[in-house]
Amino acid sequence: MTDTEKAEYEGIIRMLTAKVEELAAENARLRSEKSDALSVCQEVYSDPNARPALRIKAAGLALPHETPRLQSVPPPLDLVAEPPEPLADLVERQRARLNKLLALPLSARAALIPGSNGGNGSDD
Repeated sequence: MTDTEKAEYEGIIRMLTAKVEELAAENARLRSEKSDALSVCQEVYSDPNARPALRIKAAGLALPHETPRLQSVPPPLDLVAEPPEPLADLVERQRARLNKLLALPLSARAALIPGSNGGNGSDD
């Protein structure tokens, strides 16, 4: 065996050793990470070196788990709407209330306003 053949073999051995170490490191990384089905699919479709058909299949399998489907949910409360009051009745009721308030003396009206002194000099 000549020195050039020996150097060539040693170079090949170094390359193979580096590749084995790289693969061992990748195996250790894959075992240390969570390796559920979704994670594997995400890793496959994120790998630019994977075949496009395989990446598309992995993305399709992961999609329903990454973005959940919108589903209808029952209402949190059992509410029943009241029938609307006709506008004419509402206006009449509000005007009657206003007329009652205007009929009160000024001191009585001031007492109804929150934060006013109500005519008694206090700031309650």
